[in-house]
Amino acid sequence: MNPMKIRGVLVTVHGVGVLIRGPSGVGKSLAALNLMCRGHSLISDDLVDVILGPKGEPIGRSVEEEVRIEVRGLGVFLARTLFPEAVAPSSRIDLIVDLDIYDHSRDGGRIAPETGTFRLLGYDLVAVRVPLPTGVDPALPIELLARRFKESGTVEP
Repeated sequence: MNPMKIRGVLVTVHGVGVLIRGPSGVGKSLAALNLMCRGHSLISDDLVDVILGPKGEPIGRSVEEEVRIEVRGLGVFLARTLFPEAVAPSSRIDLIVDLDIYDHSRDGGRIAPETGTFRLLGYDLVAVRVPLPTGVDPALPIELLARRFKESGTVEP
């Protein structure tokens, strides 16, 4: 079976494979860089090859032999030259985080995470929308969601 290609960034956070999606410029690569600074691993930036693992679970890997990451305004770097210990060849995909631009009319006030499911190669994954005000680093919410998912299998508070 040929790999399916998905736009996004794949990282492992607290042992949870997190596929970060969202519109261009929302901060997916910046989130990955900040997560790498905190000891988590990058699998792929921008485009992820997804295949089925031995138990039918989605596994993501880089489309390139050498994982590259874009640092907006500075260029594209080999990830291992920035954080050699924070690059991994593949990861199971457990959770999807959809970064979105904060919209006061939709996102104002205290709200529970907007969750749903996303079917990937026949496998249902938890997907959560994270609205981000301009200038907010998405790494912390992603860490919290991954920790919550690891502990309880859900992202609900």
